[in-house]
Amino acid sequence: METTNKLGRKGPPLQKEIEITEIGKGVYNFSSPPVGFQQYLVAGEERALLIDTGIGVGSLKAAVEKITSLPVIVINTHCHPDHAGGNAEFPPAYICPAELEVYHRMASLEFRLEDLSHMPMGATFASTSLQPTGPEPIGIEDGAEIDLGGRILRVLYTPGHTRGSLSVYDPQSGILFAGDNVSTTAVALVEWNAGTVADYCESLQKMEALHPQSICTGHKPNLLPAGTIDPLLSAARAVLDGAAPLESHSRNGDCLQYPAQSPCIRFRADNIR
Repeated sequence: METTNKLGRKGPPLQKEIEITEIGKGVYNFSSPPVGFQQYLVAGEERALLIDTGIGVGSLKAAVEKITSLPVIVINTHCHPDHAGGNAEFPPAYICPAELEVYHRMASLEFRLEDLSHMPMGATFASTSLQPTGPEPIGIEDGAEIDLGGRILRVLYTPGHTRGSLSVYDPQSGILFAGDNVSTTAVALVEWNAGTVADYCESLQKMEALHPQSICTGHKPNLLPAGTIDPLLSAARAVLDGAAPLESHSRNGDCLQYPAQSPCIRFRADNIR
């Protein structure tokens, strides 16, 4: 059954428990309440990497321990509440340093309680199983390598959805973990912490140059073909070349959209370059 947000738009189905799916080649997907936020676990020989932690409903740690007993490293693709809200159960997460203010403002318990109040059954989840504010994250460098033992993943700064967004590439599986920078619907560059369209264009080129086999994203549909980057890159280039965007409206207020159909990018008029 689909949910409906406060603007009357249909959203993903309500989810009451953390669901686990094996993607293959040592990669696992966790879909967490209340509306299927997406996290990923990549297992090496000595350590495992957890990419994002959801909004903090329920115990993601308990779900991870069903898969592995290895020590877990955490990285947040960005620090919006639905990506860094479950950090409290783990050692300090790695983030792009430009995302630290976002973490302080939007991953706190107080902010997540307010955010959940607008979601289906949010009040119930908040009162029964919401994780506290997590520990102070640690900055990680662009191009850093994360060695899991027999498996090395690469970190890329990819500003766009937020100024401090990053992506993680796993050569062993060919998967690029792109957070909210790739979608089959709309990628939003509209909030106070968003990167510019020019930033986003460069980030998409950086991601495309890796030639990933597939892309894992922060929201459903979450396992996408590499070609999903192409129309978003074309849209960003068109906006930078002066293409006339379409007026649109989102939960963030008035913004611009290009192109008319999905996938598209949404951005503020003052946030192109």
